[in-house]
Amino acid sequence: MAAEPVAPWWQRSWAGIAIAVLVIAAAWWSADLLARRARSAALPPVADLSGLPEAARNQVTRADGEARARPDSADAVGELGRAYHASLMTGAAIDAYAHAERLDATASRWTYLRGVLLEEHGRADEARAAFERVATTNPVHGLAWFRLGEMAFKEGRLDDADQAYLRAGQAPPVQPLTVPGVTTRRVVPLAAYVQLGLSRVALERGLRQQAAATLDAVIAAHPTFGPARSVRAGLEGSGSPGMPSSARAYVPASDPDVDAVVAMSAMRDLLLKHAAMAARGGDREWRAYLLRRAAEFNPQDPNVLMEMATMLQDTNRATEALELLRQHERLVPGDHHTLVEQGRCLADLGRLEEAEAVLRRAVRVRDAAAEYNLANVLDRQGRGDEARAHYELALAIDPFHTRALNNLGVWLDQRAKSEAAIAMLQRAVQTDPVNADAYSNLGSALIGANRLPEALRALDVALALAPDFANAHNNRGIALVHIGRLAEAAAEFETALRLDPNHVNARRNLDEVRKMSQ
Repeated sequence: MAAEPVAPWWQRSWAGIAIAVLVIAAAWWSADLLARRARSAALPPVADLSGLPEAARNQVTRADGEARARPDSADAVGELGRAYHASLMTGAAIDAYAHAERLDATASRWTYLRGVLLEEHGRADEARAAFERVATTNPVHGLAWFRLGEMAFKEGRLDDADQAYLRAGQAPPVQPLTVPGVTTRRVVPLAAYVQLGLSRVALERGLRQQAAATLDAVIAAHPTFGPARSVRAGLEGSGSPGMPSSARAYVPASDPDVDAVVAMSAMRDLLLKHAAMAARGGDREWRAYLLRRAAEFNPQDPNVLMEMATMLQDTNRATEALELLRQHERLVPGDHHTLVEQGRCLADLGRLEEAEAVLRRAVRVRDAAAEYNLANVLDRQGRGDEARAHYELALAIDPFHTRALNNLGVWLDQRAKSEAAIAMLQRAVQTDPVNADAYSNLGSALIGANRLPEALRALDVALALAPDFANAHNNRGIALVHIGRLAEAAAEFETALRLDPNHVNARRNLDEVRKMSQ
């Protein structure tokens, strides 16, 4: 029998090498698989998701699967933290953010968001350490420095607060988050918050003139920044520090990292909380986006329906608002707040008798908003004495009800009770320092009392807050007529008519000034 041929040595060598490579590759793949499994196992175990709505549960599940598939990726693990954060699962979010930090110590975004959650939940020392780490890793992170300044100020560490605010002020401007459907964000820049912080530090040190100058500069640049106006009013002694008002309700500085978490949330409470802050800050498109998202995931939730109705009312869509309020009433029969808002909608639609009937049901519960809205409806029907009684009832319940103060001030002014009107309207602007309507009406009352320099100052504030406010231009024109500045007065009346061609008083006043000028 013939012997089998033997392969040449080089063929035998390459075959051995190939086998060896395959063995090594298999070993490497097995080792890598085991290592990845080990790293994945090192991730925090998936939290109990049973209490989440379906959309949030699916979101967390997807993020968890991605993080376990890429356990070495700080971004994948950080996104898992954001999914927990957006689902209001604070402990799990903090753990995931911390794990992402361990994977990439330079990824300051996850450290920052962990600090935000720690601060929100009262863990101040841990939050401070997180923000300090961010400021070290990313020295131009303005919001981290600002948060350190705020924490130091609250703790009475004025030197630290001062330095942190200054570092925040030196950072590049923070651009607000925009999402599809939100083309414009109305936010006060971080620089204004920094200057407000520095003014408070100056006040604590007794440097009143320095604080006043800083606040005046902020207000000049950002007339609608209510917190700065409130502090300035307190500095002048014209405000009440404990005064509850919409203007004094502090709106945090715009934070794109936090907003990005909120924008991905399906949780009603988180969305409504940030929508309310957006409403206070006048950030209308962002508020609308958040409420639409809340309605998408919670279409029959009474709280969402009420907030959507309020937004529609605020944007002059009373018919749509009324339909939502009726849905709300079917879900929560007998809720007096629904009656108040229905009455307000009917009044906006000019259906005053229906509005009165609904609001008389609402005032059976002691509530300032119900009394105010009933007074307003009676006022519009020419029933002034009845209206006054209900304005006063509203103020007896809530002495700082801005709209009741404003309307009662106008009621007094229309009856030539100028000094009483001025006192009422001064209370209104102290309660809400960014209410252009109250400042305009105060200017009108001051004209009636022949206190013209004060009137012009009040009207200048009204126009700084609302440059396109036709009534304020008309009132300013009247004040200028009284001091003989007819050309300027005519320009104000013309501006009022350009803004509102149907403004009867401005038309009449312009005709009178032209006759006087001939």
